Amino acid sequence: MQAIIKNTRYTEAQNTLAELTGAFNAATAEESRLLGLLAAPAETFDPLAAGLRLLRGESAQRSDTTGLNRELTAVRERMDTLRPAVEAQRAAVAAVQSELSAAVNAQAQPAHTKSLQGVADALEGLRAALAAEAAVRGSIEAAGYRCSLEAVAEPELSFADTQSAASRLLRDVTRRLEVERLRTGGAVSIRLLVEGTGFGDGGDVVKLAGPDAAHVVGLGHGEATQAKPGKAPRPLAGNAEPERVLS
Repeated sequence: MQAIIKNTRYTEAQNTLAELTGAFNAATAEESRLLGLLAAPAETFDPLAAGLRLLRGESAQRSDTTGLNRELTAVRERMDTLRPAVEAQRAAVAAVQSELSAAVNAQAQPAHTKSLQGVADALEGLRAALAAEAAVRGSIEAAGYRCSLEAVAEPELSFADTQSAASRLLRDVTRRLEVERLRTGGAVSIRLLVEGTGFGDGGDVVKLAGPDAAHVVGLGHGEATQAKPGKAPRPLAGNAEPERVLS
């Protein structure tokens, strides 16, 4: 996979951002220098030196605060222009990175799905192997003998415990594979498990396009089903139990 820094669009965007940032940093440094000069104590006034400066056509002021303030104003105007430019270019770099990342992720999706299936197969194989190991020991006990074979006991790898690390990982991988299958497939029936999905009420079975179905299932807000689309049964207002009045 080619590194993003080798992409021409990304590199050009980054170079522009670096130039703008450098110019802004230089302006910031210049602002600090000018502020330091303006804050420095004025030199002792020398009337003769002031007169000589007048003869040379220079300012007779004790310090050229007018010129410094003029420079400071110009620098701050430059900063006011560069600051939003830097932010805009930073957003442009992020947009290019997002676009290129989306393309790379889409290209890598099949390989990732295949690797996820490998993880799921490995976990199923582990579950079968642990069950076979337990069966061997169980057969000894069932025949009336005392089993002295050491059990393979690792709590986090126990599939009998639904909250063990192995069980949780298998559920997560299975869910991801289901989401990817739904995303790339056609319309399917989904039973909504919660309210507020935007597709119906909790308990309803709705027909959703693949991407929508994947989104709902991925959030844990629905599950694929073979049931036909329809509204979940709800008590009718007329059949509701009348409110009891305490006397």
